[in-house]
Amino acid sequence: MLRIITHSTEVQAELQRIRHRTYDDEIHKQEVIVRKILETVKQRGDLAFIEDLELPLTKQKLRVSGSELDAAYQQISKGLLDGIQLVCQQLQSFHQQRLPKSWVKFEEDDVVIAKRYAPLNCAGLYIAGDRSSHISRVLMQAIPAQIAQVPRIVLVTPCDHNQKVDPEILVAAQEAGVHEIYRLGGAAAIAALAYGTETVPKVDVITGTGDLEVTLAKKMVYGTVAIDTPLQASDLMIIADYYSNPIQIAADLLAQVEQDPTTTIVLLTPDFGLAETVQEQILEQLQQYSPSILTEKAIAHYGLIIVVDSLEQAVTIANQFVPQYLMVDIAQPWDFVEKIRRAGTIMIGSATPKAITDYLGNSEVILPTGGMVRSASSLGVETFLKKSNLIQYSPKALKKLSDTLQLLAEAEGLSANAEAVRIRVEGERGLGNTEENRG
Repeated sequence: MLRIITHSTEVQAELQRIRHRTYDDEIHKQEVIVRKILETVKQRGDLAFIEDLELPLTKQKLRVSGSELDAAYQQISKGLLDGIQLVCQQLQSFHQQRLPKSWVKFEEDDVVIAKRYAPLNCAGLYIAGDRSSHISRVLMQAIPAQIAQVPRIVLVTPCDHNQKVDPEILVAAQEAGVHEIYRLGGAAAIAALAYGTETVPKVDVITGTGDLEVTLAKKMVYGTVAIDTPLQASDLMIIADYYSNPIQIAADLLAQVEQDPTTTIVLLTPDFGLAETVQEQILEQLQQYSPSILTEKAIAHYGLIIVVDSLEQAVTIANQFVPQYLMVDIAQPWDFVEKIRRAGTIMIGSATPKAITDYLGNSEVILPTGGMVRSASSLGVETFLKKSNLIQYSPKALKKLSDTLQLLAEAEGLSANAEAVRIRVEGERGLGNTEENRG
């Protein structure tokens, strides 16, 4: 049962408990395993998959073939294909607006300053083997990479025991511009992307979500390759009041748990009656779903209903918790939206279910979690771009600033920096420029 909390002293302790769900000993054990997998793939390449890790693959079957990609279209419905194409169009339009533009500015004294954005050479996208949000996660990663004009977009995803990859993933990947797909999952897939093998190319950035093994692997290869924000279980927080529909609120909470049984779900409301009704509705609606996906135990362990004194207090708690998704389902939502400073995606009003944000609402499924929204940004087109600052000063412009530059450098104990400025301004020649050395 989804518990109801009314005492403020209990609120912070419970929110901390459900946020930090993984124990250190579990992480330590998994780190040892992941580190061994990474090193094996780094040293052995393709052979690691076949001989050391004993994956049900041959070297020739690592990459999904063109015929398999073509056949995938015959295995999904026309309606689903239309839906995938619609989402692609929506996301392409959204990310096209986010695409930063290179610029150049010419200032006085022949000073040139500029910023240039260039696509990374190769991007690696990870898609977990479960069916939770598998289509949207493909699109949310591949479309920004496509808009950034990354010339080589590689996707890795586990196959089943028959070496088959979900046809929905294959179709979504093709519609979103993925160039290559490989049958690999877990830490082995991350290692292949980070280090490269005879078959799998080394990438510049790895994006995507997975279990603890994948999260740890991404953290360990960071530095060798860029990664998006390491992600763990997601969270949904709802602010509701007397005017909210309890049946609808319960459905929203269950919809979140359906995507991830370890997700955090929190309802904040000043209406105790609504809290009780939602609690009852959770139990009633739960009977409609498979217990293997939605269980009372998962909801009881990671879910809360917090009865607050006011909507202002609810906003304060939301800002402290920093949810990945925040639903504001109250009579006058815009009166409070401006006060919400920390949230990944804010869904406003009773007619905005999370499915809108996942598929058509121009949100991103790939968002930082566990409070990382405080400082990290969501995955987007910028993830797949390399930015460079360009600066050119003329001798005249440098001379005007030389005294200031030397003073600042000396103040910070950077004598060599100050000398580099002085030599330029005073026109001293290096050895390579003397008449004697020119011979």
